[in-house]
Amino acid sequence: MRKVVIVLFALLFVANMFAQGADSALTIYAALDEKTANDLAAAFKEATGIPVEIALQIEEAGTIAARIKAESAHARADVFIGGNSSFHTELASGKYLQKYQSPVVKEAKIDPTFMDPDGYWTGWYFGALCLVYNDRIYEQKLKPMGINPPATWDDLLNPVYKGEVIASNPATTGGAYLMLAAQIFRLGSEKAGFDYVRKLNPSVAQYTKGANGSIPLVAQGEAYVGFAWGHDALKQKMQGNLPITVVFPKDTGFEIGCASILKGAPHPDAAKKFIDFLLSPAAEQINARNGFRYPVRGGVVMPAGVPPFESLKLAPWDLKAAADNVDRWKKEWANITGK
Repeated sequence: MRKVVIVLFALLFVANMFAQGADSALTIYAALDEKTANDLAAAFKEATGIPVEIALQIEEAGTIAARIKAESAHARADVFIGGNSSFHTELASGKYLQKYQSPVVKEAKIDPTFMDPDGYWTGWYFGALCLVYNDRIYEQKLKPMGINPPATWDDLLNPVYKGEVIASNPATTGGAYLMLAAQIFRLGSEKAGFDYVRKLNPSVAQYTKGANGSIPLVAQGEAYVGFAWGHDALKQKMQGNLPITVVFPKDTGFEIGCASILKGAPHPDAAKKFIDFLLSPAAEQINARNGFRYPVRGGVVMPAGVPPFESLKLAPWDLKAAADNVDRWKKEWANITGK
């Protein structure tokens, strides 16, 4: 009898230890580059002792959002990091997220306008869209024709760029959706914005799945110009010595990069700690250093060559309109482009 009691006690002890380990674990879906996601996971574990699994790392936030919806009956992840506020707002509207408002926002005096007023997502970085063009093609073909380098969204409508623009698909990437929203907001109406898309479409050689698909294609000379996230374009240009120029056009689109906790998250307490961690100086510095992304808090050093966020000329933005019209605007874009 005594042996049975000892065995049962041992089994209960092991089960309890396993349960404690499971409760302290954290599973993340990351719409970020692999290095940034892994470095954040390692730094969080070092700071808290909580192990992290990056169960899905892919830079197409739309793909991750679709998976979250598909798994909603039994959430397999705790936290979704990366992707702009429109994706997270859409998930919140569908009741796929749970509320959490980090106390770090107030403690660190972070502007609360970067956070979801309903508490479903936390803004922790910024990104802005840019144009990228091939230096060699410009010097050899366009400059001799007396054409200035592309510097504005309207420059892409120049007939010289017909069939020479690389764009991306709003159905799979937030960058393309925000490019679309930027046209609507800068031109003052949905009609004007979609007229721009209609005029641009004949110039587009390819719509890539990811927002940054244009960078290697333009660098390789497969097209003259494209648009992408500025932080990714600058990073790839500097690290790969690519023959491209990065331009932030007036009235450009921008994102509040977000993090949110999934409804039914297996480890909600660890998830809350991770949201707090993302707003820490250490996490913000990792994101800035690896991803060239702008932080929401002060005191973070950006890599050399990255223009100050304050110097960018952003489109007059309406976060609510961008979030409320996701499906309708994507459908109209698809009707125009046939994609």
